[in-house]
Amino acid sequence: MQKMINKLGYKKAKWSMIALVLVLTIMLVGSITMAAISYHNYNVYTTITM
Repeated sequence: MQKMINKLGYKKAKWSMIALVLVLTIMLVGSITMAAISYHNYNVYTTITM
């Protein structure tokens, strides 16, 4: 981390970390949403076919 701050400067390093956290958070929320939709669709499919 210190190498990155020394290389880019504190301000750029801070905003890079904020951007990284935001991107990973959006990916996590998207994955959870798709998993919930898939789980719901699977339950509906198994209920219909039984």
